[in-house]
Amino acid sequence: MWVIPFSNGDTSIGFAGNKKHFGAFTDHCNRDAEFRRLMERSPEFYERFGKIDFKLDPYIFKDYTKKTERFIGDRFVLTGNTAEFLDPVFSSGVAFATESGITAAKLVERQLNGESVDWQTEYVDHIQLGIDRFRTYVTEWYAGNLQTIFFNTTVTESIKRQITSVLAGYVWDETNPFVAKHDTIIKTLAKVVEIENS
Repeated sequence: MWVIPFSNGDTSIGFAGNKKHFGAFTDHCNRDAEFRRLMERSPEFYERFGKIDFKLDPYIFKDYTKKTERFIGDRFVLTGNTAEFLDPVFSSGVAFATESGITAAKLVERQLNGESVDWQTEYVDHIQLGIDRFRTYVTEWYAGNLQTIFFNTTVTESIKRQITSVLAGYVWDETNPFVAKHDTIIKTLAKVVEIENS
């Protein structure tokens, strides 16, 4: 659930998550009623917004993530959000835009200076590695494992700082175990926390 207040007094509210949570919310449903039913899942959310009139009818974005088929081609290279759109809940887009832009610019300069550039290895594989690592954290957020770790007092601050570093966009920092072992470490740590708390 998100709550984004604006300076004019309006507030954007909504939900993002796995499709299974939105079964009754379709193009043909009573969207107002279904949206309020979704809000009831959070007492605080519903208490604050459940009985107010909406300025706009609730609407649905399905499969809003986009992925391009190609990052590179004849006389072009895609950077930033044109290369890959990742869930914005963690706000790492600036890090990816910067890394892809700087990397592409350096490679273009080398190629214009007559050097041989392996665009697949030096650009596509490099950027995709960061995207894959960050996607792990998006997935683990929706799975609830990141919340299990963050809201547990037994997890040390140094571990939380390492995870926060990844969320800030440092997905190419191989010295961070939460980067190097991204595909298993969050699930494992969340499981340990759950076992300790049971």
